[in-house]
Formats: sequence, C-alpha cells, structure tokens
Amino acid sequence: MIKYSDLADLWEEDELVHFPFDRLGPWVRFGRDLFPPGGAMPVDVPILFTVHLSGDVHLFSVLRIQVGEGEPGQVIVLGAVPGDQGLLYCLDTETGAVLLLGTDTGSLELVNSSFALFVEFLYRLAQLIRNDPGGAERAAMARHLRTELAAADPAAFEDPESWWSVAFMQLESTR
Repeated sequence: MIKYSDLADLWEEDELVHFPFDRLGPWVRFGRDLFPPGGAMPVDVPILFTVHLSGDVHLFSVLRIQVGEGEPGQVIVLGAVPGDQGLLYCLDTETGAVLLLGTDTGSLELVNSSFALFVEFLYRLAQLIRNDPGGAERAAMARHLRTELAAADPAAFEDPESWWSVAFMQLESTR
C-alpha cells in the first residue's frame, strides 16, 4: 500500500486534493481504512482522471442516485474522466467503493472496491505514464502492473468491459 509521502513525492502538495472530512464525514458510513493516506488524491492523471469539473456538478458534491428498484443512495463526486465530463468518479457513501456514474446514460459501474485502492491504481498508472517507454516495453510493463493490481482488487477486473479492463487493454496494445 502506498503512503502519503509516496503521493506527495509523485504529485507534490499543490497537485493533491484532500477529502473534506470536516464537511462530508457525516455522510460516510464506512471506516477510514478505506480512504487513501491523508484522504489525498491527485488533481489530474492524464487520460484517466481529473478533479476539474464543468457544469452543475462540483468536486465533492453529494448526489442522490437511484439504482434499479432499491432504495436511493448517496455518492460523493471525486472527479471525472478527462474529455468526458459525463463520466463521474463517485464514492459510494455506504461501502467506500469508487463507482463510475454515466450522467448521460444513468449507468453505474464499479471502478474499485475502495477509495484507497482507486488512488493506489491512479498512483501506479501515473508512474507508468510518466516513465512510458512505449511499444512492446510499455505493453509488458502494463501486463505486469495489471497482474499486481488485479491481485490487490480483483473486483476491478472482474468484468472484461470494466473501466480498468478496457484501460489496460489499451495500455497492453503495442500500437
């Protein structure tokens, strides 16, 4: 597991944002062990993640969602997919899982089993992106990284069409 110092070394303090426990703590129904160190996450990870949102939804907004026939639930907005502000990363306030909410389609998909694992994935991928050798070497590094991350969070790769499965298919391509 990563430590806060790992996050600060990779992104520096001004490139990190911290979960506002003081304001949103009452919404959270799970333990702090499911949060990343210091409640920190990066501001941006190229291609994968940004906290810079446009429109009516803001970082750390609490949204009420209805999934199927069940009771409505709440999620907290963590960010979006760069280039597609209709895909929001959200924290499930009941379980601590990170979900991808398609605001245009109403879809909801598991990204990671916990907020801590989500930030761990972003951290590991940011390292790969920053040191990208390209081609076959990148594909081999991505395959190795997928194996490690799948062991840490099997649910993130359970569906072959999941966010991380698709992202790694692209990374593992030698084109």
